[in-house]
Amino acid sequence: MTHFLDRLAILAWIHFKDGKLLFSYLGGWNDMFVPVTGTQFRHVPKKKEDLPDPVAVLELLTPNAEGRFVEAGVTMRQIPAWFAIGEIVVTAYVILAMAAILVYAPFWLLGGLSKRRRRPAERAMRIWPLLAVLSLVAFVGIIILSGDDLIERLGNLTVWSAALFLASIAYAFATVRSAVSLWRAPAETVRRGVRRSSLVVTVALLISAAYLAYWGIIGLRTWA
Repeated sequence: MTHFLDRLAILAWIHFKDGKLLFSYLGGWNDMFVPVTGTQFRHVPKKKEDLPDPVAVLELLTPNAEGRFVEAGVTMRQIPAWFAIGEIVVTAYVILAMAAILVYAPFWLLGGLSKRRRRPAERAMRIWPLLAVLSLVAFVGIIILSGDDLIERLGNLTVWSAALFLASIAYAFATVRSAVSLWRAPAETVRRGVRRSSLVVTVALLISAAYLAYWGIIGLRTWA
């Protein structure tokens, strides 16, 4: 169920330098592994006071018809560099767009209290992206709050699992509504900057919704 996150979070760059294997990923940069036997490597910590692993913890597996693989606690498959970089760029874009929605929401909500700054045509273009991100925050929050009793709460049809299901549906619905609002908004009644920012965040929401739908997270029924 968490593969859709794992495949992004554990993207790694593996290369060799001076006979050593260097492993860079989200949680560390240039972790060093030294060879033990032919294709096996053990980890050498960066801090001198930490002891190196006594046994091999990483192995280069024999390539097969499906590609080249590395075993390092999990089995990792080599992918083209351009594909990995593309995923990193798109992921960063989506995260920054969602963060921007949350950061700017208080300002335009307060601005909407002033009659001079009220623009009805722009209201939906701002509200729906905010509701989408809040739905996603709720989705993550439900999982975190269920952590102490995850199997019991999400493994059965409970208030928790039903809320998780509804949060994922709400995210997809609000994302689609955001796109519809942007498309239908009259050009003459929407400021150019607002339209452009709405386009940026809506595209990010559509990308993430499509990704989550592909991996079965939209409409997730954990009890099924």
